[in-house]
Amino acid sequence: MSDPTILYTELKHLGLSEKESAVYLASLELGPASVQDISHKSKVNRATTYVMIESLSGRGLMSTFTKG
Repeated sequence: MSDPTILYTELKHLGLSEKESAVYLASLELGPASVQDISHKSKVNRATTYVMIESLSGRGLMSTFTKG
């Protein structure tokens, strides 16, 4: 696995914030997951995770779906 510091640095060069990077990398590791799981994995609070997912979705880096 790659060094997380390098991944965060590269994502920052691409214009992502620290929290966007954390949410993005957590999502890559988890695959399809709930906001609660992504929040826990990324160590970003749940309300902020929603905002980061919206931002990443707007950039075309994530997509969302409603389960159930």
